[in-house]
Amino acid sequence: MKKIYTFIPLKTEHKKILESSSSNCEFIHLGLIKPTLEQVKDANVIIGNIPVDILKNIPDLEFVQLNSAGTNGYADNPDFPKNVALANASGAYGVAISECILAGILTLMKHIPCYIKNQSNHEWKDEGSVKSIYGSNILVLGLGDIGKEFSKRAYTMGAHITGIKRNVKDKPEYIDKLCTMDSLYDELEKADIIVSSLPGSKSTYHLLDEKALNYVKKQPIFVNVGRGTLIGSCVLEKALKENIFSGAYIDVTDPEPLPKDSNLWNINNLIITPHVTGGYHLEETLNRIVQISATNIKNHCEGKEIINRVKIG
Repeated sequence: MKKIYTFIPLKTEHKKILESSSSNCEFIHLGLIKPTLEQVKDANVIIGNIPVDILKNIPDLEFVQLNSAGTNGYADNPDFPKNVALANASGAYGVAISECILAGILTLMKHIPCYIKNQSNHEWKDEGSVKSIYGSNILVLGLGDIGKEFSKRAYTMGAHITGIKRNVKDKPEYIDKLCTMDSLYDELEKADIIVSSLPGSKSTYHLLDEKALNYVKKQPIFVNVGRGTLIGSCVLEKALKENIFSGAYIDVTDPEPLPKDSNLWNINNLIITPHVTGGYHLEETLNRIVQISATNIKNHCEGKEIINRVKIG
């Protein structure tokens, strides 16, 4: 009988879903704690993001199901055991994060921060013309679950969507144009809105640097819900202060947490949230993580292919 330890905040119905995925497993639900090796030393399967320093010392570990879509610190960690299968939770976060992206864009387009400030000051003031998602050219960097879910919603609102991803096969119907990263600079010139959900990697580190900003022409709104390392804080500050970006919404920063003395806190046309668009803030996200985990427990126990499997190293 396999021992499966979970480290996510499960409700009773979630536990039932997981436990019904295989009759040959014993489940130990430990919730949101940082375990010791002693607590999990007999684990065969781990569900949740626990430290690699613990994972590497579990002798009979077979499979780790992350509760995150990102795999930084796991797939790229030389200490992650090479004989252990690893899967992420891609597919769980698209609904929650795509709605936050839309909220950020619309908030900036409609001058909502200005009206909130005016309300606080008891000031009845028209803040002038606004922009619309309808008819805008949106450049989406990364077409994983989050990029796709956002693109679907923006497309139905009348936007023209250009997606950038590693390969251009199988273009979805809600993407007007599909490009590889080789076209980044050309597409930056045309964008009214730039949205990134790219993961952190060597290839995405400071991808939007000062050279890239030279190609930005239409004073777009910039949104980053992927990793803060996409753009340096100083470069983002420059882009906003010099009106290269008309405004920005970021849920990720570099570093995180954003230091209290960072100049970014004081920029009027910037909205910052503290990496909260994902997580467990929306119940549907947790429901999806549980469904992915249940499918993979069943597949793992039956010797079938694991979904969302991640290459190690």
